[in-house]
Amino acid sequence: MANNAFQKVYTKLEAITKATVSLKANGISNDELAKVAGRLAQVVKIKKDLVTLQVFAGTEGIPTNAEVEFFGEPPALNVSEELSGRFFNAYGDPIDGGPKVEGEEDTSEDQVLIRIKERQPSQLIPTGIAGIDLNNTLVSGQKIPFFADPDQPYNQVMADVALRADVDKIILGGMGLSNDDYLYFNRNLKMKEL
Repeated sequence: MANNAFQKVYTKLEAITKATVSLKANGISNDELAKVAGRLAQVVKIKKDLVTLQVFAGTEGIPTNAEVEFFGEPPALNVSEELSGRFFNAYGDPIDGGPKVEGEEDTSEDQVLIRIKERQPSQLIPTGIAGIDLNNTLVSGQKIPFFADPDQPYNQVMADVALRADVDKIILGGMGLSNDDYLYFNRNLKMKEL
């Protein structure tokens, strides 16, 4: 994400909510990354010249005259076999003490990040949970979204499903995980490697 030498800096925000800011700007693309008052953000909506950015760290304390710099590119991730067994933060930076991943750069604009060795889903994944095994059978290769009420033991269910799966790789992505949730998955999924 190199900044251009003559990059325009905007300093007038039109609106601020808990997670977004809006400003008037031209020549901006959807999904483009930016910095708002030093915080990473991404374009989520463009209506004529009004651009709305989601600020990943929240907008608390951002003034209406905050500096906004656009990067001119969407988020990107290096894709290779080195991703296997690793832990990353929401920005794709390693948080497991390992080296930065080298590989082919892929952006969020691409339809599919990894199509290498992808097989048609066919192998049953028994979960031991009757409601899943009988009504919504899971198979390897399937992308499985989990939605639950806050009082449901969804972390344990996801970990159990991952640990019971007889597959080569399991990719677990979580949004809004607390540090405790992260540590729970880190501890339980590393046990499978042993």
